[in-house]
Amino acid sequence: MNPPAFTVDIPPPEANTAPHRDTPANGNLIAALFAPGGALNGTIEDFEVRPVQARMARLVVDAVAANRHLLVEAGTGTGKTLAYLAPLLALGGKLVVSTATRALQDQIIGKDLPVVRRVVGRPFEAVALKGRGNYLCLYRFRQLHEAPWEATLGIGRVITELKRWARDTRTGDRDELTSLPERLDIWSAISAGSDRCLGRECEDFEDCFLMVARNRARKADLVVANHHLYFADLALLDEGFGQILPKHDIAVFDEAHQLPDVATLFFGQQLSNHQIQELVRDVRWEFDRLRADDPRLFDALASMEEGANRLRQAFPEESRREGLRPEDFGGDTGRALLLVEGTLHRFLECLAPHRDRGTAIAALGRRAELLLETSGNLRTLDDPGKVHWFETRRRGVFLSVSPLEVGPLLRESLFQRLKSAIFTSATLATGRGVGGFRYLESQLGLAPGEAMTELLPPAFDHARQALLYLPERLPDPDAPGFKEAVIAELHQLLRASSGRALCLFTSYRMLHAVREGLVGQIPYPLLTQGERPRAALLNDFRRLTDSVLLGVGSFWEGVDVPGEALSLVVIDRLPFPSPADPLMAARGRQLRAAGQQPFTELFLPRAVLTLKQGVGRLLRRNGDRGVMAILDPRLTGRSYGRLFFQGLPPVPVTRDPAEVAAFFRPSHPSENEK
Repeated sequence: MNPPAFTVDIPPPEANTAPHRDTPANGNLIAALFAPGGALNGTIEDFEVRPVQARMARLVVDAVAANRHLLVEAGTGTGKTLAYLAPLLALGGKLVVSTATRALQDQIIGKDLPVVRRVVGRPFEAVALKGRGNYLCLYRFRQLHEAPWEATLGIGRVITELKRWARDTRTGDRDELTSLPERLDIWSAISAGSDRCLGRECEDFEDCFLMVARNRARKADLVVANHHLYFADLALLDEGFGQILPKHDIAVFDEAHQLPDVATLFFGQQLSNHQIQELVRDVRWEFDRLRADDPRLFDALASMEEGANRLRQAFPEESRREGLRPEDFGGDTGRALLLVEGTLHRFLECLAPHRDRGTAIAALGRRAELLLETSGNLRTLDDPGKVHWFETRRRGVFLSVSPLEVGPLLRESLFQRLKSAIFTSATLATGRGVGGFRYLESQLGLAPGEAMTELLPPAFDHARQALLYLPERLPDPDAPGFKEAVIAELHQLLRASSGRALCLFTSYRMLHAVREGLVGQIPYPLLTQGERPRAALLNDFRRLTDSVLLGVGSFWEGVDVPGEALSLVVIDRLPFPSPADPLMAARGRQLRAAGQQPFTELFLPRAVLTLKQGVGRLLRRNGDRGVMAILDPRLTGRSYGRLFFQGLPPVPVTRDPAEVAAFFRPSHPSENEK
């Protein structure tokens, strides 16, 4: 039986006074929501009054009232989504919440908002909005299944399922297609990407799923988006077309530690062999639909395909991510780009006589012009504010031009757009004290003191719930014997924990070496990143409660496994970014040229935040207990180790494996004791 719903009696604003941090109405609102006997206490069964949650809510309300920005670090267990949603929706107005992951989007819509609706005392409309690529384009889908491509592409069954779904769906959201594989190559051909959109000229404009979603968002009080959509929209701001998000004065960025990387992606330009191949495919589909024949144009398309193939062949087959140097453009890379540009010019000449055939043809021409512009920018290496780099993945090569700094771009776009931006995450500050937020402030383009900042205390009792194990006498990570020492430590730790472990690595090489040292040697299921999709691995990890999961990269964050299944987190080495990464290397050179130290200003703070994310996988709920083990001796042997310790929760430390075994013994027999 659900408890009765309570609602907030919202205090009226003080008349004729400018909002400020001590406005009594703000304090009354927070008390009405979060205090013992408040609305949330009366609505949520087993609601736990958390002073840290009320403190965060007060900070959010004060920042919005004062038209200021706020950076607030709130660890797991704070209840941060309710801390910003409940007061802001109670106050009213247009609000956009942006998350890094789809899981948090789903949590807000499916779990948090039903609670908030029962307490805020006023009705509100909320909508989840996804990126353009998540929505079906009716025009392009009709092109696909009317053209004779489905037989030659071997996608007849997929087309049949898509037709059935397209007939019944009300949203056109790709996530509804659970009957088809998660990786569906044909989806890129039928999704509503901005470079293919015909806008009001499209014959399906009135029924367009994207337009329906955008119109719903314009009418809603709350829009729940994701960072990729938000920054893709921001990048289109100057173009005046293609935006999805409605105008808004207030935005909350949850999981905000990812924003600088997302902004770097969307404020840059990219050219890939896939883009060229997709353009060729779309031209053929459009001319087939028009029943138009032009041998010269189709010859140009064949040349474009050859250019795309030559571009891929100019780069290594294996997965790589490296910078582009001036000398690279004197060899195969430069020749491939010039070939691509030549074929694009020829295509545009052949397309010119057909431009009066409709908006779709003109849109194809604009795509070719954009590819030409990007290729030209890739070969222009004299802009000190840009970094040129490439990445190879499977059959694709992706050439990018990215800004070295996104802070100035965010000042001109994001902070000009918003009166108040709330940035929150479990990992924003690199340490305690006034300078703890300096790294993220500089990344976002905020001057020191420009935004309100607060590092909230942990919600968990780490002294009771956790233990940090730092083994003695391990070799340095780059010294001989480190791999063998890590494997030996893991055998010992896994025996103590009875499996139930997430092991995080900084490289695939180390992951595979450790796997070879564990497979067949431990009595627990061994799960390894890359063997199966991430979601499937995590489901198995939750289900097989004594399993051991080995992961890199994305597994350092976003893994939420409460309970006994995750009782041990092992980190092989401090997660410094690779100095060979083209973006990090270029930013390091820029700092050095300015008389600053790249290690202390860039590599170290980044590593501190990543380590905080990793150890944050351990305690997810109040009843959780567990051990975090960091096997890198530099944590205690180097002077910078203290900065990592400042970023860690206040947890007891041991160097004795017997204490680790003793920690696990009383908690293991039953879930109730955990």
